[in-house]
Parts: sequence; C-alpha cells; structure tokens
Amino acid sequence: MDRLIDLIEQYPIITLFRHQAADCDALGAQFGLKQWIMERYPDKQVYALGTSLGSHGKDFPSIDCVSDALIKDSLAIILDTANAQRIDDERWQSAAYKVKVDHHIFVERYGDEEWIEDGKGATCEILAHLFQQRKEVLSKQCAEYLYLGMITDTMQFSIAATTPQMLQTAAYLLAQGVDVVKLHQLNFAKSKQDFALENYIRANYQLFEEHVAYCIVPKQAYEQLGLSFNEAKEKIYTLGNVNEFYTWALFVENGKNEAGEKLYNGSLRSRTIIINDIATRFSGGGHRRACGVKQLTKTDIQTILTLLAAKCREVI
Repeated sequence: MDRLIDLIEQYPIITLFRHQAADCDALGAQFGLKQWIMERYPDKQVYALGTSLGSHGKDFPSIDCVSDALIKDSLAIILDTANAQRIDDERWQSAAYKVKVDHHIFVERYGDEEWIEDGKGATCEILAHLFQQRKEVLSKQCAEYLYLGMITDTMQFSIAATTPQMLQTAAYLLAQGVDVVKLHQLNFAKSKQDFALENYIRANYQLFEEHVAYCIVPKQAYEQLGLSFNEAKEKIYTLGNVNEFYTWALFVENGKNEAGEKLYNGSLRSRTIIINDIATRFSGGGHRRACGVKQLTKTDIQTILTLLAAKCREVI
C-alpha cells in the first residue's frame, strides 16, 4: 500500500496505536513500523502509544508518553485492531488523520482510510510484504520485530492462512539478519509456572458433547502460580492438536459484574470450522477459526459451548 508511505512522508508527526492486551503481532507491527520510520525518515517524530500490554510487553521497548496536543497534529496509524473499542488509548480519535492497518475480518470502519487484508496471517506480515515489494533494506531490529509478530499469529506458519507468499515474506525478513533461534525461544519457551498452568488445564478440561473441549480457569489457579490474567488467557493452545477436539475453548476468570457474578474472557479455536460468528454474537471477534469474547457469565459460557457443539455436529 504505497498510499501508507505517501501519508507517512506527508506528516511530520506519526503516532502508532494498537489493541489492548497487546500480543506480539500488535507490538511487532507497532515497533517494527516505528523502527522503519525512524531509520527511513530520521527527521520525523514517531511514537508508539498504549498502556495495556500482554505477557510479551517486556520483550519490546518502552511505550512513549506524549501530549494530547501532539496527537492532534499527528497521523495516527492504528495497527492490528478490528474495532475502535479495542484501541488502547482513546486519544487516537483526536488525530489529524487516521489510518487503519489490520488483518482481522472487517468489523467496523473507524479510520479515514483503511487497509485490511484478512487473508494475511498477521499485521506484521502485511507490513513486511509491503517492505518486500518496495525492496526495502531493513535493519535487523526492524526485521526481528516483524518476524516475531508473524510467528506468533501464524503459530510458526502452521495456520490455514499460511501461503507460499507468507513464507517468501518470512524468507525476506530472514535475509535481513533475523536470529530465528533467539526469537522462537523468546516467543515459545515457557517458565515452570507456565508449564504448571498448562498441566492444570490438561487435568481439568472437560468435553461438551463429543468434540468440544473446554476448560474454565479460576483466578486462584493462575494467581497462586504468580501468573497474570494476560499470561493465563494465552494458554488456549494447550487444548489444541488433539484429533478428537474439533473446537476448543478456554475461559479465564477476570473480575465480577455488578451482581457479584464471576466474569470470564473466552478464547475460541478450531482447525476447520468457522466459529467467529459465535464470538460476534457476544460482542467479540477475531479470525474465522480463532477469536475471543469478553465479560462472559457462566450462563454465556454454556450458550457458547452449545453453539460450538452444534457446529461440530454439522461436520460429523
């Protein structure tokens, strides 16, 4: 999208936003683009904004602090975020011009211009492919930010969206000096606490009908291991790769509503069944086979499991 480059060249101030509870694709896109702009256009001011970091926030640079006035004069580029409600730092709305760059299924329009490629496995892939097409020579740091985001959202190039072009783009990043071993260790290695929580999930999972596996994780289970909510909710992969599980779900406790009921955030996955329409019914979203929902009661969870089971029966 050369138009994005045109806008970057047009504005002296660029602010970069992404979604709440940022994962490596959101952070990789944010800091990868920031790194490229700083190196390509050293006279520009470019800032990465947001405060809600996921478990990998420690693996990226510190978030910038800027004034409201500066944002009003900036080009805001919002990365890896399908709907406005999830943008981390609502000041994006005051920017002089707003561009959305995303790989999720379209949910709503909120930018002055939008660049959506939902066939791509990651927002980092969109940016890396743009640089590849332009034959840009990237610094090792920039390439590593983008590669880290790609391997996260594509589960090491194992999802249905994996294409020859994706692997060619990954090869382009490798040619810029990416340390593959370091980044795979950084992203996929685990602590003993992570290992213990995964064991808890495997020991406490349940089946809803025959092909829907799920686990409800209470706050006590992850807090007594010294893990945060963000770290716990990422463990959805623990239930994957089981032949008999057509769909799987992880529900992690995260607060209470006004009535005192416990609330849960849910992560839904499948290999081949399209399930994002279920997430949409609960004001969630994401990809066709990997999506999330928030603020669920136990009753909501039972409804979601019923809907997932009905999807599974359709393919038996």
